[in-house]
Order: sequence, then structure tokens, then C-alpha cells
Amino acid sequence: MRLSIGGAVIALMLMIPAVAMTARPTRPAARAATAHNWLATASRTPEGAIVIGNPAAKVKLVEYLSMTCPHCAMLSGEAMQPLQRDYIAKGLVSIEVRHAVRDGYDLVASLLTRCQPARDYLPSIEALFATQRDWMSKGEAASQDPSFAAKAPDDQMVFVAKAAGFDSFFAKRGMTPARYAACMANVPAREQLTQMAANSWERDAIPGTPTVMINGKMQDGIVHWADLDTKLKAALR
Repeated sequence: MRLSIGGAVIALMLMIPAVAMTARPTRPAARAATAHNWLATASRTPEGAIVIGNPAAKVKLVEYLSMTCPHCAMLSGEAMQPLQRDYIAKGLVSIEVRHAVRDGYDLVASLLTRCQPARDYLPSIEALFATQRDWMSKGEAASQDPSFAAKAPDDQMVFVAKAAGFDSFFAKRGMTPARYAACMANVPAREQLTQMAANSWERDAIPGTPTVMINGKMQDGIVHWADLDTKLKAALR
């Protein structure tokens, strides 16, 4: 595997009144500006991919990723914070995430992450990648349980997700038990993820994960943040 968010600006004018007949200089206007944070802006493509950032951003970044891909976890660890802080939040770059799901653990992790509010979507991906080895090993151990094979597919998914700790992971990020259960049981959302994966691997013929596309062009050799940062800077010129 290859290493595969407008808001109003508020101006406050503070004026110092003249006293008696003595003219006094007026202080410069004090302005409190609320900069727009594009990390809170989200939309979905017709195929269901989540797009975070300024819709009019000069650079449109697409990442094909798998939640169980170690190279994706490595790139996320290096890139997610500077990418969000220096590019997406400032409206320079938008990111579209296409989940190239490749296994059951990936499906569950992707499904739950996509049930998060826009402000929590990328941070949840980042946090799951940071703990990838832990939750994957727990999920894999659960699938070896003697009772696992006899369970219905939906029950297997719930069983593995709980063993991996996804219930507590998302609860700490504000997901209620009712919303967690509804997300897990959302069949259309699962089917959309499955189709997204098929589009990624078959139609788009990605070579592996992560794969990065900038302004519609597939990029080769993006395995570290330094590589991606260089490409983004070039696209912004």
C-alpha cells in the first residue's frame, strides 16, 4: 500500500469626545474582526464524499484514504494539523475525502466518522489514525472470538466496533448512544460507502492509499507532508 471551514466582519468604532473648547486628537478606530474559519464549512458531493473548506478555494484537494491503511495514518500524523491550520482554515484549500474502504474495520470506522458534525470530521479521522494500531488489534482479536462466525453480519459489525472501542471513542466526541446506534444501522450510508470504494478502486483506478489529487490531477509520490506542502504551494502561485 502506498501512503495512500462566510462570516461577518464586526467593526467597533470607539470615539473620544472633545472636552470644552480643547481639541483632542481622535484615537484610531479599534476594530474587532472575526476571521472566517473555513474548517466549519462542509458539503457533500453527489457521490457522498465530504468536502471541508471554502467552496471557492483556489486549490481543490482530494484524498483517497483507508482508515486501516498504515501509510494513510503516517501521512495524517504529519499533514493534518498544518493542512487544516495553514491552508483549509484560511480558505486557500478545500479537501474532499473519498473513503477507499478495503475491509470491515475500515467500513465501520469510516461510517462512524462520517456521522460526525463538520467541525469534528477531520479531527476524528486524525484521532483514529493516531490510534490505528490499538483499535485494529482489538477489532481483529474480537473477530477471532468463537461466537463471531455464528453472528449475523450486522451483529458482527456491532460486536467488532464495540471491541475496538468505537462506542467510547465517539462518545467522548459528543456522539450520543442513540446517534451511534442509528449510524451503525444506517444501511443507505453503508451502501454509499461501498459504492464510493468501488468508484475509487475501479472507476478512478487509484494505485493505492493514500492517493492525492490536486485540482483534478492525480499526484505521484505524495508520501509525506513535505511532498504535499510543496505541491499545494505550487498550486497556489
